Amino acid sequence: MSERRRGSNLNQVKRLQVAVDIGGSKIAILAREVGSERDVYSDKLKTPAGDGVEAILRLLDAQIDNLPGGRSSMSGLGVAVPGYVTDEGHVLRAGNLKGWVDVPLRSMLEDRYGVPIFVERDANCGAIGEKWRGAARKMSDFVFLALGTGVGAGLFLDGHIYRGAHFAAGEAGDISFDHDSGPTVSDVVGKRAIRSKVKRATGQKMSAAEALARAKRKPRLARATEDAVEYLGTLAVTMVALLDPEAILFGGGTSNAGEALLERVRRRVAARLELRARLMPAGLGSDSQLFGALWGVENMTDRPKSRRSAETRLTNRPDRRA
Repeated sequence: MSERRRGSNLNQVKRLQVAVDIGGSKIAILAREVGSERDVYSDKLKTPAGDGVEAILRLLDAQIDNLPGGRSSMSGLGVAVPGYVTDEGHVLRAGNLKGWVDVPLRSMLEDRYGVPIFVERDANCGAIGEKWRGAARKMSDFVFLALGTGVGAGLFLDGHIYRGAHFAAGEAGDISFDHDSGPTVSDVVGKRAIRSKVKRATGQKMSAAEALARAKRKPRLARATEDAVEYLGTLAVTMVALLDPEAILFGGGTSNAGEALLERVRRRVAARLELRARLMPAGLGSDSQLFGALWGVENMTDRPKSRRSAETRLTNRPDRRA
């Protein structure tokens, strides 16, 4: 199923900057007119996650051909993708997407469309989007926590995205708090895991966000989601202890549970830490990654090696090392 929205006055559309967020279960696309704030096209579709790279690229072809003015109207493309992504847009491995191993995505898309391309890890895009247009505009040290099919963290530290030595920094979903090869954070907090446990406990089908939101008033749902909240609390404590961020921003589809989820996580963090970061919702909701990809189109498409200097322009305070 897709959810499509077009803007008005499409006959007046100029060149378009396009952002795509490829998730484990959903692909979102947004097209914005160059030089304006006018969104002219958006859509959300189910990800053919088990069908390989080409299946997703064909789906992307169809979406771009459906833009007002077709693919010739596209002036640049930004893509948020899960997993390990190098600063040259090479996907080393993409978590929940079958066959996405050692994929030179940026060069493939440049050959395919003939326009400048920006490719970045999805949680990093979420952090960039929140810094650019969301709740982190005045922050230089924060974590964007993406709660969806898996769990990822975008680390915006000292005014820059921190990617790590192997471009794997922030893969929070791979963490396990069990010494005996127990479940990872994604195994417990991923939306499919929450949905499955809620279905077994209640016999009802509902999204992870809905279950967590209703758990405030429904004891059975509170019990069914207790382990997910406990893992999130422990993850938050770990991040605060290691990184000392000003805030952890909860984004992704599961974060739509809102304060009902955050209040439960805050209680667990408060019991374990004296020095605490703010735990707060992402300002852009589930669109943070899209806006990060859009920022990339506007700022990074001609010079892949200038990422750090471009990110510096997002920072509102002087460099503390100066």
